[in-house]
Formats: sequence, C-alpha cells, structure tokens
Amino acid sequence: MSNKIRIVLAQLKCELLKKEINLKRTLETIKQAKEKNGDFVLFPELFLTGYVMNQKVRNLGESIDGESIKTIARCAKKHGIGVIYGFPELEGEKLYNSAVLINNNGDIEGVYRKTHLFHHERKFFEPGNQCPIFSLPQGNMGILITYDMEFPEMPRILATKGANVIFVLCANMVPYQNYQNTFLQSRAIENHVFTVATNKVGLDSDNIFFGESQVVNPEGKILYKGGNNEEVSVIEINLDDIKQSKGVLDYFNNRRVDLYQLEGW
Repeated sequence: MSNKIRIVLAQLKCELLKKEINLKRTLETIKQAKEKNGDFVLFPELFLTGYVMNQKVRNLGESIDGESIKTIARCAKKHGIGVIYGFPELEGEKLYNSAVLINNNGDIEGVYRKTHLFHHERKFFEPGNQCPIFSLPQGNMGILITYDMEFPEMPRILATKGANVIFVLCANMVPYQNYQNTFLQSRAIENHVFTVATNKVGLDSDNIFFGESQVVNPEGKILYKGGNNEEVSVIEINLDDIKQSKGVLDYFNNRRVDLYQLEGW
C-alpha cells in the first residue's frame, strides 16, 4: 500500500453568515479537488458560516447529522475524496467550533471540537474536551483548529497517540502571519509529524485573513506555502519520511517523563 497522500488545500474566502453560498462553494471545491486527484481536501475554520462571533452563529449552527453536513458527505462519496470541514456544531444547547472528518466513502469518521477558544469565541462556544485520532487506511490523522496549535501539549498528545498527519483548520488574521509560520514548523519538528494547514483569505467583518496555507514535513521543511489570495492547491506527502526524521533526535524516546511527573506535569 502506498504511503503517499495527496492533500488539497482549499484556501478560500467565505461569505459571512451566508450558509447557502458557502455550501455551494464547498461542493464545487470538492469536485475540483477530486479533479486534481486529491485524497483529502482541507477547508478553513468555520467555513460553513464564516468566522463570526455574535449570536447569529448559534442560529446557523447544525448538528453532525444536519442537512449541510449530509450534503457534503454525499458529495464526498460521489467524488471519492475525504473532506475535513469546519462548521458550528450544535449538540443540544451547546455550540462547538468543530471540524468534521468525512472519508472517501462519504462516512463520517468523527468530529473534533476546538479545545482552546480564542478571545471572543468563549462568549459563544463551548470548549471541546477530547483529542481524537482518526485511523484511516491512509494513516492516522489528528485535527486542530487555529489557536489549538499554539499550545504544544495538543500536537504532542496527538503524536503520542500515533498521529502521522495533523490537519489544522485556520482562520488566522493579520498580524499573526509569523505565529502561524513558526508554530506549524515547530509542531512538525518536535512531534515527527506532517502539519497541514488551510487558512482563509479576504476581509471578513473586522478581520483580514492572510492565507499562507502550508504543508510542513517532519523535519520542519516547508513543502508548500500559499500566497494571500484564493487558491486550491494539491501537495503530495510521503509518510515514510516520518521514520527518517527521527534519527538520533527521537524526541519521544528521549523524553524524561519521570522528571516531568516529579515537576507536576
């Protein structure tokens, strides 16, 4: 079985609070991603509704079996491609900033709920409390959402659970360009994983999203970095590179877990 994965980065602008328009763009992009022979297509954070922090986002939230996610799943099945997609997830009275992973058969593998809420997000979303790994034929996948990757504990947990690739759905705005670049490289190096991030572009409410979506290999080398405008790009990664990246560094086996525990970690 090939250890190569072709990942499509859907670096797009979405329309604030206009689900129908964003959903239509989503379906078009999934089709386009398959035409590029992608295995997975990664969308930005909260792409279904746009990155909006007011009460209106609750009114547009959907459950995991809501009509929008069902439509995306049917499209994934039709085109035979996996989809990682950001949306506001309603579960009962709780609203989460979530990402759904749909496989190439259109089946929902699961959901990741953003665990580290940024700034005003805390007023409208509940934090997630799980760090799931999604085991697929192509490899073990982890998911983070923007601010999550700025905490080293999250990628380390995913990596120790066996993640080969960490997908990051971003809504990173100016002036955080250097943060995104630095954290994506650092988390890849220190955890011997690929980090793959798709960011939004364009003006959205009071924010300017700068794009610069990236794929970083386990040695911290940038395999691809996007610009500041819309683009749908495909990048191939080889999971065999993970073993090579460890070498004498091997950050997992050289950890001093006994010392960390003594210090209360």
